[in-house]
Amino acid sequence: MKERKQKKNKKAGVPMKTGLISAIIIVSLLIAFTAPRPTVDPEWHVIWKGNAATAAEADPGVDESGWLATWCYDYAETPSDDNATAGNYDTWTTNVSGYQSTDDAEAMDIASEDPFYFVVRCRFSEVHCSDAGTLMSNRCRVALTVSGDETISDVVLYGHDTNLAGGGGAFVCSNDTAWLYINFYWDDNSDGYRITDDGSLAWNITISAQY
Repeated sequence: MKERKQKKNKKAGVPMKTGLISAIIIVSLLIAFTAPRPTVDPEWHVIWKGNAATAAEADPGVDESGWLATWCYDYAETPSDDNATAGNYDTWTTNVSGYQSTDDAEAMDIASEDPFYFVVRCRFSEVHCSDAGTLMSNRCRVALTVSGDETISDVVLYGHDTNLAGGGGAFVCSNDTAWLYINFYWDDNSDGYRITDDGSLAWNITISAQY
């Protein structure tokens, strides 16, 4: 009799254990479905990558983000004074040199030993830099590499960078709810970049947006 009772108790305990396991599974599933999901940040995508040789064919068109111009801006000037409003610099021969744009493939000569900032002008559409309908300059960036008489090694500036202590910044020239026009400038934080007599410079830029 004693042995049979023990067996009965063992069998009676089986449903209790099964029920407990089922409850744990149900609770775990509820937690999995109701727990907040992590936010996935937008990724950086390259909009355009090129150099002086390929820039003439870089016209982004009327509905595209991309590169608009690169030039050397007189170091005696203050980028914030003019970059915030001016668009094309090809006629500003007194304080701009080495100008190249999508509609002007002939770059002007750079006076030797004349200090300057490097400037890159870009355009970003709402497709590439908006957050809930708001254009975000911090979702725009440009990396610049320069070789020759001066060296800049893949230095990145973001659209919200302004007067960085490390040298350079960016200015939103226009924000009309559909486009961001931004001028990025690089500063050696000393006495400006220069080119020697009969010297040369080669530049490469990578324009990216976060979306």
